[in-house]
Amino acid sequence: MIGGIILPVWRLIAKLALHRHDGCMDLTAPLQSLIPSVDSAALTVLAGTEGALGQSQIHRLAPRGTRRGLGVVLDRLVEHGLVLAEATNHGFMYRLNRDHVLAPAVLAAAGARQEFLRRLTDGAAQLQPPVVSAALFGSVARRQSGPDSDVDLLLVVPDDTDTDDPSWGDQARHLAAQVLAWSGNRLEIVTVTRTHLADLVAVEEPVIGSWRDDALTLVGADLPRLLSEVRGHPRRPRTRTSPKEDR
Repeated sequence: MIGGIILPVWRLIAKLALHRHDGCMDLTAPLQSLIPSVDSAALTVLAGTEGALGQSQIHRLAPRGTRRGLGVVLDRLVEHGLVLAEATNHGFMYRLNRDHVLAPAVLAAAGARQEFLRRLTDGAAQLQPPVVSAALFGSVARRQSGPDSDVDLLLVVPDDTDTDDPSWGDQARHLAAQVLAWSGNRLEIVTVTRTHLADLVAVEEPVIGSWRDDALTLVGADLPRLLSEVRGHPRRPRTRTSPKEDR
């Protein structure tokens, strides 16, 4: 229930009988799953550019680590040949050695978020009936997630979709199980019809702000645009009988 309005919601946490998943991937900084140390912070920054960066620039862009700590890390990575250091009048400039045999592994891990989003997009696009819109929201969409973060997915479906149909539930559980297998993260799916979405917008439910500000649309209509479109088309409210009138 959101603010007194009951949503047709699937909050699905995949539980595999034979395989237990205790760990989750940090979808904001996935390289950290392979390299828990500050090394991953430096490598994440260098993997994101083909240019050379100074230590201060790397510190500013890195998701964690002190300037001094990153300096120690960079020296160690240079020793292993994974990072190249170029002397300048203002100190050293660093770049990822993309010819290193480990570079493809670093780049693949650093780009795991994009691969995850590609798979999730493909999975949401296969849902039947097709969704009006599928969008990430919450910490994963904002790039503020951590290793324990769930993946929040909003599905806006056509008004004639029967979300109580077992086949729909099977599809949602399958997608949740896939997300768990891909990353170790749990998937929470919120499903609303287009008309019900208009109701939520009309009564200014707080969750709408999150959907509007955080949304990362994967499939179908752009969610912020859809929220604007349905604003002027709420469902006519049903007259409810008061308890006194029921007697």
